[in-house]
Amino acid sequence: MLKRMSYGWIVVAISFFVISMNAIALFGFGVFIKPLTEEFGWERGELSSVFSIAVLIGGILSLVSGRLSNRVNPRILMTIAGLSLGTGFMLTSLATELWQLYFTFGLPIGITISCSVIPVNATIPRWFSKRRGIAMAIPAAGFSLGGVVGPLLIESLISSSGWQHAFVILGILPFAITVPLAQFVKRPPQEIEQTLEQFSKSSSTIEKSGSDRFSIKKDVLLNKWFWPFACIQFAFGFSTQMIIVHIIPYGIDVGLEPIVAAGILSFSSAIGILATIIIGPLSDKIKPAKLQTIDFLLLTISLVILIFATTTPLFYTFAFVFGFARQGAGLLQTLTGIEILGVKNFGFYIGTFLLFGTAGGMVGTPVAGFIFDATGSYTIAFWMGVAAGGLAVFVSSLLLRHKPLKI
Repeated sequence: MLKRMSYGWIVVAISFFVISMNAIALFGFGVFIKPLTEEFGWERGELSSVFSIAVLIGGILSLVSGRLSNRVNPRILMTIAGLSLGTGFMLTSLATELWQLYFTFGLPIGITISCSVIPVNATIPRWFSKRRGIAMAIPAAGFSLGGVVGPLLIESLISSSGWQHAFVILGILPFAITVPLAQFVKRPPQEIEQTLEQFSKSSSTIEKSGSDRFSIKKDVLLNKWFWPFACIQFAFGFSTQMIIVHIIPYGIDVGLEPIVAAGILSFSSAIGILATIIIGPLSDKIKPAKLQTIDFLLLTISLVILIFATTTPLFYTFAFVFGFARQGAGLLQTLTGIEILGVKNFGFYIGTFLLFGTAGGMVGTPVAGFIFDATGSYTIAFWMGVAAGGLAVFVSSLLLRHKPLKI
């Protein structure tokens, strides 16, 4: 039993690298905005919509992958994610029209998001009853690592050999890393899952009725604890994804060198690694909902700093606070959800939450671009991000009233 439990850490390690590859795609998109708009004359708003399509597709498909994560081996879904990511990057290098990017970048990246993030968040909690915070923090650190490497790597590739070559190199990486590693991912043995389910069944709000059958109406639509999570995810996606996509062109607009602007985003992601190191173990000792509320407050403050940032030191101050808060909040949303909703059927819940998060990003990212196209400034868009962050703080504070489950 102990040896089988230890395999869970292998699954965690593999998830670290898989999520890192995803992050390179998500954090790297903003680096391509300047060269693509300059070469083809596209507006930032319409180009940003490509990213929105990606997260929208990822959110919609997450409902499917969330249910599948409870039924099939996660290896299958994660293999699909790797193949889709690599193929998408390769095809994007050949694009010459904006509409082509919807199919070469938007669709494949959406598939990748749903077939990697969901299986990771649904599988790892099933391996652990203790030290779950640390286990979930490690793949989250992988997301930050990808955010550190991605912008700087892509900016270097673009500067040396052009954006097309950069997409080709990025396309090779998933075939070499994600696909082979995914073959070693699996769900825990039945006795481990049964043990964890017994912990949650005695006190889970979802399972109090005595029925193990999952009901969309009862467990989602009529579950009063579901909707605060949905609202938080929308606000989180709205405020963070617009920054991830637009921070690099914004930095260049105010006078930063392209490599420096990319470095701001990379530094932010590096701080995210620090956040997972601190928050992962801390969440095993302090109520995740409390930490989550504090994190959203820090996230909101960071956006205010960004609005008034005109110098490199202020940009790095923003990056420090934003990176810590964004990564911490992302991890704590999962841990808080498990604590309140239970581990059983959490694959579906996390898939549904991702849909709301991607919906927020789908709105925030192009809105920021269109606002810039109309006004020549991101100020209004960033203040909208501040408002969304404030909403997340308020709603998250409501979750403090819920008594944690013992899972």
